[in-house]
Amino acid sequence: MTAHKKIYALFAMLIAASMLLSACGNATPTNANPPATNPPAANQPAATEKPAAQPANTEAAASTSKYGGTLKHATQAPTNLDPAFLGSVPDDEVARQWHDFLVFIGENNEPDPARGVAEKWDTSADGLTWTFTLRQGIKFHDGKEMTSKDVKFSFDRLRDPKVGAATVALYANIVDISAPDAYTVVFKLTNPNPDFLKDLGDYHALIMDAAGTDFATQWNGTGPFILEKYSPEDRITFKRNPNYWLKDADGQQLPYLDGMEFVFIADSTAQVEALRGGQVDYLIYLPAEEVSTLQSDQNLAVYQSPSNTAYVLHMRSDRKPAQDNKVRQAFKLATDTEAILQGAFQGLGTAGSGTPFGPIYGDFYLKDASAPTRDVAKAKALLTEAGYPNGLTIEIACQDRSPVPAICTIWKEQLAEAGVTVNIKMVTTDVYYGADNMWLEADFAITDWGSRSYPQPYLDLAYTCSAKWNESHWCDKELDNLSAQAAKEMDHAKRVDEYQQIQKIFKERGPIIMVFFINNLWAANTKLKGITPTMGLGTAADLRYVYFEK
Repeated sequence: MTAHKKIYALFAMLIAASMLLSACGNATPTNANPPATNPPAANQPAATEKPAAQPANTEAAASTSKYGGTLKHATQAPTNLDPAFLGSVPDDEVARQWHDFLVFIGENNEPDPARGVAEKWDTSADGLTWTFTLRQGIKFHDGKEMTSKDVKFSFDRLRDPKVGAATVALYANIVDISAPDAYTVVFKLTNPNPDFLKDLGDYHALIMDAAGTDFATQWNGTGPFILEKYSPEDRITFKRNPNYWLKDADGQQLPYLDGMEFVFIADSTAQVEALRGGQVDYLIYLPAEEVSTLQSDQNLAVYQSPSNTAYVLHMRSDRKPAQDNKVRQAFKLATDTEAILQGAFQGLGTAGSGTPFGPIYGDFYLKDASAPTRDVAKAKALLTEAGYPNGLTIEIACQDRSPVPAICTIWKEQLAEAGVTVNIKMVTTDVYYGADNMWLEADFAITDWGSRSYPQPYLDLAYTCSAKWNESHWCDKELDNLSAQAAKEMDHAKRVDEYQQIQKIFKERGPIIMVFFINNLWAANTKLKGITPTMGLGTAADLRYVYFEK
């Protein structure tokens, strides 16, 4: 299993999602007031000096009162700090703190020109040339100015097969990257890509120092925090970058925190206990079963936001029994996804409706989408038509990590009512995604797929005939043709129609039961303010705006 799959699979994966139709208006703490400070909606001037200690106006005074304090965050230990090879949740979250993106993807999964190193961009009429203008005066932590040379280097490295980053396929559509002057970068594409800006916001796409030689051990970024100390078995410590370029809405320099400590605690229960005991201030990807306990604690706030991280039950479609669509439809009719969501994940998400695209994708999401009404009698009739009048016995591969065991147990009980005996093969996550690729070979299995900022990657990675991770071994030529069209369609209305057609195919003959999409879940000390939940990866919460209430 590659690093690119790991981080998304572990997010709910963890990884591996999300149900908002608009922006972050509903993404508020469940037992606290909405965040007091939101990221800016417009470009802010670059900053090279510390904010004035005694601002002249009330708004600025309120802003400077946010400065100070060290955030302590419990997380698992990272495995690789080279952005090209980030492969886990902590890898991603840690690397974001001392780097910047060319294009920052905001909480609503849309590019935000205020928060990346590109202050503006435009594209040619044919969609094949993208030109980015960089902010001037951005400095690496060693004092050297970041220029177009560094941006070009960063993306050339990510698309170089010899380097072997997980992003080679993602950026294969790039023909050339040029830097005509110090603050201009030009990308030329083979085909139009309506999602190109979002591709540039991929979690690996952090801007690197072109003079660097070993990015796993040389931590010279442009980001809001400077990596001060790394103890692989204990913690990673950051201090505030005093020359960071981004300012808040009041013109005060970010970040607010003096520093951060990412404390390595492997066990999720121990992480929760450390938060409740005050040893740490912040957690991401909460276990659903801990949410009610944390909500009842007056010293803690729980935040959640819809995502497209999903638990997907695949039915291998190149051999019996799921080779027959009647069997696949029967299994869908025998399944109650809402009951599984409530029983396995405390209802903290959205029940699946048969398509890998969730409600967060707005008008791309299938109109009037709903799961089929559970009909056990019809399921039995379809199984009889498929040649199984007396039912059948199947085996499902299940990871031993929550909430998968509960999903498998509930589904086993539901399928039994339709005459299907489900034997559960429980394995560790390492075995499931290990060298033997059980998740790609099993006839029935549950995989956790992480949230993407747009829907096309699911088709490219899992559901087209030649997809690298086509775990269901499904091939539908009509879907392939529609997917290829949607991938390069620059007309939004036409693209909406193509995605609608694709989702109808999934509902009519698709190889998956979309069990549910989870809500991203965070928890924090109530004194920690400025947290804005995201619809994408939980690691992407923007800690530049976080501060301790005094």
